[in-house]
Amino acid sequence: MLLSAGTGSYRVKRAMERAAEALGMDRHDASVGINEMSVTAHRGDNFRTVVRQVYRVGVNSRRIEALEYLSRHLPDPCTAATLEAALDKVSRTVTARWKPWQSVLAAGVACAGFSVLNRFSLTDSAVVLVAAACGQLVRRSASKRYLNQFGTTALAAATASLVYLIVAALVNSTGIQMLRVGDPGYVASLLFLVPGFPMITSILDLARMDFTAGLARAAYTFGLVVSATMSAWVISFLTGLTPLATESVLPAVWRWVAYGLATFFGVCGFAVLFNSSRRMVLIAASMGTVGNLSRIALTTASVPNQLAAGVGGLVIGLLAAPITRRFHLPRITVTVPACVIMVPGTAMYRMMYWLNADDTVQALGFGVDAVLAVVAIGIGLAMARMLTDRGWTFARPIPSPHAFRFELEDWQANSPSPEAPPSLPAPSGTQDQKS
Repeated sequence: MLLSAGTGSYRVKRAMERAAEALGMDRHDASVGINEMSVTAHRGDNFRTVVRQVYRVGVNSRRIEALEYLSRHLPDPCTAATLEAALDKVSRTVTARWKPWQSVLAAGVACAGFSVLNRFSLTDSAVVLVAAACGQLVRRSASKRYLNQFGTTALAAATASLVYLIVAALVNSTGIQMLRVGDPGYVASLLFLVPGFPMITSILDLARMDFTAGLARAAYTFGLVVSATMSAWVISFLTGLTPLATESVLPAVWRWVAYGLATFFGVCGFAVLFNSSRRMVLIAASMGTVGNLSRIALTTASVPNQLAAGVGGLVIGLLAAPITRRFHLPRITVTVPACVIMVPGTAMYRMMYWLNADDTVQALGFGVDAVLAVVAIGIGLAMARMLTDRGWTFARPIPSPHAFRFELEDWQANSPSPEAPPSLPAPSGTQDQKS
């Protein structure tokens, strides 16, 4: 259930380990990917291995919160029937927090915030809001029918691009001429498709030396980005839209006000898409505003974009430590939405556009900028976690009885003198097993 909610493999393993301990298991081993896992539980000389697959990859912050709380507050002793009943209750009660129209509007608001941060005009931002909302509506409808996820992403990208083109043409037909022909704002209307959650959690999994989950999430992210960018490139080729850079002209003071508001509401939009609670939305938006404004201030001071993005991720991670502890929230449910607004989604789409336009130099430039910025954000979050969480500071295994058994074997193999071995927890089971 945690894996299908989109959290990292480290959190999935920790939750299963707590449940195994509460159920009286002697040992628990798990290998977790992005959509499948294999788990072996031991009690005495008996063991059972189960392989499960998640058929739909998604993000559900409320369910992550509920399952994390359950794993930390299991009754002692806990029976299988008790745990099963608790999980059934989570399945029944922790459902979609936001109505469909709110999710559709949230996608539009998030992309409009992205467009302001990318210095598109206010008129562009309004058109982007409409186009992104239509794209999200198509994505929701296709997902309900269990269409292929990569095909759904491509269809949503094509819808958002076409709606942007149609609405921009209608605005120009009024004689206002506030939008230029081939205006680049359509790129911002696709940014709700950027897979920010798996993109950042893949780096966090790799930081925990979990290559199975980290590399799988990275491949999944790459597939979604390619699906969206290729669809957008086809539309731009057929219609003449070009994702060129642009800058809106605003006074310095108002520019910072616009950046702050765009970041706050943009993070709110992404948090709603992740099915966050109201409290999660407000916390993530507040932290994201501080982190993103710190990033923008550093880039204004001629600090490299990648370093500035890393500092932004570090600031968000450090802010999240005391806040999530105070409100008993899983840190990932607020840090990732707060960081998604800093992901350079426009650079990813421009990379694919110039690659298909046979301009390899520009394509590589945008691609390297995008990859390094995302990696820097993940590194910033990982550094913050290492500074504030001893479980991340030290590369110790997840607590389990068999970890102490390995410690004893290592001591017996390397101890130069017959000193007393390290103290071990009393294993569970029968007297014969203890002997």
